[in-house]
Amino acid sequence: MNKEAYLDELAQYLKALPPEELTDIMIEFREHFEFAQLSGRSEAEVISKLGNPRLVAREVLTQSHIEKADKSPTLLSVTKAVMATVSLGLFNLIIVMLPFVASLVLIAGVFGFAIFLIISPIWLMIQNPSLTAFFNDIFLMLALVGGGLLIVIGTLKFTRIYYNLVIRYLKSNLKVIKKDVTYVEK
Repeated sequence: MNKEAYLDELAQYLKALPPEELTDIMIEFREHFEFAQLSGRSEAEVISKLGNPRLVAREVLTQSHIEKADKSPTLLSVTKAVMATVSLGLFNLIIVMLPFVASLVLIAGVFGFAIFLIISPIWLMIQNPSLTAFFNDIFLMLALVGGGLLIVIGTLKFTRIYYNLVIRYLKSNLKVIKKDVTYVEK
């Protein structure tokens, strides 16, 4: 494989990126080849050092997803970053995906509990429809709704912090993967 074939294959794998980002990355790889040529290394050496274009593209796409999630941490962007990281290897399925899914289930459970607290006064009124029971339980109903709202607000704040922690974890995981690849190449 020569330089042009390598770069064409890499561009094919990176076509999911926005055009301006793809252009920047391809320029960076072309400069890498040019610098290596100026320092007397062959195209084959550079290709060998860079590795398989598909694996390089996966790392680049993962980095792109992590950066997007870092700029705009939403459930969708963080999930895409996690899935991209998982695609880098089977080990990531265990150390990234399982904790992510478990924590999302826990957060969803807390939201579910909060919603139950918020709507529980309706259940109390259906259970005992008399007006006197309503006035007797009004403070209980207000406490349930208030508690539910506080839990929702707290969980929303925690979710933002959680997204940022996940992104930091993904970045550190990607650094470890890159170090492992560099170590294997040497």
